[in-house]
Amino acid sequence: MFTPFVATAQSTPPHRANIEEILELSQVENITSGIGESLVARVSALAGDLSSDEQKRLRSAISRGFIQGDLHSDIVEFMSVEAENDMVETVLDRLRTGVTSEIRRIEGAYTPPRSLEEYAADLEASMPSGERLNLAARWVTARSTGDFYIILDEAERETAHELLKALRGDAPAFVPLSRTEYEREHENETGTAVLSLLYRFETVSNELLREAIAEYESESGQWYIESYTFGIVEALWLAGQRAARQLSGVGVMVELLANSPAPSRVLPRA
Repeated sequence: MFTPFVATAQSTPPHRANIEEILELSQVENITSGIGESLVARVSALAGDLSSDEQKRLRSAISRGFIQGDLHSDIVEFMSVEAENDMVETVLDRLRTGVTSEIRRIEGAYTPPRSLEEYAADLEASMPSGERLNLAARWVTARSTGDFYIILDEAERETAHELLKALRGDAPAFVPLSRTEYEREHENETGTAVLSLLYRFETVSNELLREAIAEYESESGQWYIESYTFGIVEALWLAGQRAARQLSGVGVMVELLANSPAPSRVLPRA
């Protein structure tokens, strides 16, 4: 389902530096820092009976393969390919000082008076306006939030299968989500994302939301969403290769490379 995206051009140092800052402002490490431990749990659950020696080898391989600096560098490289300087600069400017930055500041300063569970329970009695609900749904769609978490989860699932194969020489075949399963997961993720946004953005005005949505719906905004998503997937794929190489050696890695898929450049729409 996911294959490596091959770079066709090298970016200039300023270009890379801007993407580095985009990732910092996007707090990408909140996503990448937990992938290693998540994969240990996934491989263990998939195997069902890993010995203590296998657990030790698996953890060692993943710790060496999923070094944060390498993940970060691979994401930067992916996002650099085919990205135009003015597009990168536009996204960076918005993250620095644009409406997106203002919303992030408001959200960071806000301490909700109740938990998310309490907020959800009270929704029926105090449902937000139709306009507010529509804006929340547009925000989630513009940012492809439902797709993002499904795509990342599928990439992790597949990597877990490849790591178990490298560890033991065999593993159950990876079965991607069917279209029906994908749509069901997309609906669930989207609903959760809308609820979370309504909760976290209680003090963000509708006007600011409209302006931020326009930023994400623009060409540069969509480049950012897609390249960020598949940059993480590409980095995960490459890190999985490194970890599998630690587990199984070069011979098996050649087979893994031949059979591994590539991240699509377009986010699937449910």
